[in-house]
Amino acid sequence: LDAILVTHAHSDHTGGLPVVAEAFASTPIYMTPPTRSLVEILQRDALKLMSLPSDREADVPLYGERQVEAMLGQVRPVHHHESIELGDIRVTYLPASHILGASMVHLETPGGNVLFTGDYSVAGQRTVASLGRPELPVDLVITESTYGNRIHADRKLAEERLLHSVGQSLEQGGRVLIPAFAIGRAQEVLLILRDGLRRGRIPHVPIFVDGMVRSVCGAYPQHERYLEPALRRQMRTLGHPFFGDDVKAVRDLSERRQIVSGGACVIVSSSGMLSGGPSAFYASEFAGNERDAILITGYQDEESPGRALLDLASQQGPRTLTVAGRTVDVRCRFESYSLSGHADRMQMVGLLEAMNPRVVGLVHGDRDAKEALARSLGDRDVVLCDDGIQLERTFVTRTRRAVRPGADRGRAEELVGLEPDRALDAPELARAWFGRDVADERREGLVRELTALGLVALDDAGVLRARPSRPATPEQLAEERLRQQNPKGKVHEWCTRRRVKPPQLFESRSGGHDQAELVLVVDGQTLRGGPVLAASRKLAERLELAPEVVGGQLLGEPAVEPGVRVVDAADSERLRGSNFKGKLLELSMKHKTPRPTYESLTRPGAMRSRGLLRLHGGVRHLSSWYQATSGRDAEHAASEELL
Repeated sequence: LDAILVTHAHSDHTGGLPVVAEAFASTPIYMTPPTRSLVEILQRDALKLMSLPSDREADVPLYGERQVEAMLGQVRPVHHHESIELGDIRVTYLPASHILGASMVHLETPGGNVLFTGDYSVAGQRTVASLGRPELPVDLVITESTYGNRIHADRKLAEERLLHSVGQSLEQGGRVLIPAFAIGRAQEVLLILRDGLRRGRIPHVPIFVDGMVRSVCGAYPQHERYLEPALRRQMRTLGHPFFGDDVKAVRDLSERRQIVSGGACVIVSSSGMLSGGPSAFYASEFAGNERDAILITGYQDEESPGRALLDLASQQGPRTLTVAGRTVDVRCRFESYSLSGHADRMQMVGLLEAMNPRVVGLVHGDRDAKEALARSLGDRDVVLCDDGIQLERTFVTRTRRAVRPGADRGRAEELVGLEPDRALDAPELARAWFGRDVADERREGLVRELTALGLVALDDAGVLRARPSRPATPEQLAEERLRQQNPKGKVHEWCTRRRVKPPQLFESRSGGHDQAELVLVVDGQTLRGGPVLAASRKLAERLELAPEVVGGQLLGEPAVEPGVRVVDAADSERLRGSNFKGKLLELSMKHKTPRPTYESLTRPGAMRSRGLLRLHGGVRHLSSWYQATSGRDAEHAASEELL
């Protein structure tokens, strides 16, 4: 192994780094300086947690202080926009706008140019600047897809809603707990609260910072060059960006107990899911008081107490929550707010369209999110990646960034579409064109240019609508239909699920037409389609990959085998609203039995799961197999049976 490249510090990306580093003790680990500071904080906190006594025999520490120190010794710092040479590969670190020090990694190789995005945000945050479009050439993009099936709510409105809710509780003499991820989210929340104090949106009450959030806040001023410019200016004027007269760090357990016995205040503490740390203690104290509030600001895992709390909103009658080893009646107010540090579907599409890669690999998202994002990318070569997948493509390597000038009519027609009179949203159109939010002047300039090309126009009501400049030919209509069906993406997705190599396309010219033939090898069987003739190579390829050509055995309705129970759309909606998986986990925690486990299988167009529940005395309960369009729904159905 030549090198380990780290994008950012969050534990789902660096939690096992000491184990990996020990296995490759002579391998350098590259990351930005702030990422190194944050990784050290996280790893030392993990050592403390692993040293605590546990009543579960399986809880053996994964590593010790020696491994952490050795890992930190292998770290080689690299700043944004700096490059390192690894043999014949040139590695460049680029800003990702996710958290402090987060990076995209660009790999310039003899075989092509790869951009590994890591986690990223397009819109700017209070702590880190907005994302600029990478200017390096890209053939393959490996991108996160966390929110590939979501469009975020307006960030400013979410912040104002949060301040309103905080102020409402404080004015009633209540206490407010804001559980937050220690890196990124907590710092954003603290800046929102300080801004609310400055503008008089919330009363002047003590704001306490507890848990690992304290140490992380101390790391930010050490890396000023990575902070959002306005925050840098604020630091030079007001001092520490997070702490001040109204914001104090909680030093020990005795202070914690004084806080819960005191009056109105706000507490920002980890963990963000109430699964441990001081936030779980505060939640167990506040949940039973109707004047208090618990305000959730981040993603909640299905099995977390934070998710269980939010699920109580749909329940009638008495409501209880198990948190910090206690089961408490819930009388407090609880709400959730979208303050995500990830790009949403439209933002990801805009960035990818702007970079125009030949191939897109989707990682770091559940199946629903990947599928939704793939559909939004139209007929691009999109692969839904699983662990261990190998991508093989052949093309001429780009040596410079593909430039798309404003007057690129072909791209403009593809962006607007062929459907006449379709209403268009100008901001979304601009984001998809430029790859980011732009100033009003640039957005209006794009609309003027598209209007001059005859592709869009304002109707009498002032609505921007598509105006194709000429009637579409049969070939264009066929291409538009196939673009919407995205057969190429569906075939590649099917191959990814089955872990088979993507189909091979053989192309040639015949009688003035392009000809395409497809060969796909599945379980030793060779499937052939075509040859298909069309007026263009792209149309021939799309026709060749269309479902009716590939065959219903690949992309048709998923088969149902005997003994497998099917979860239909109505069942899925009911299961998602009931959270049986979370309830089963809560039951096992209550009775101190092992967590339920799930076995999953991938089938064309479907996922199958069954659950295993182990009870005291060696008793085991195994559910039936359930088949659904998503693995989550299948696991919920298996959990319902076990309950």
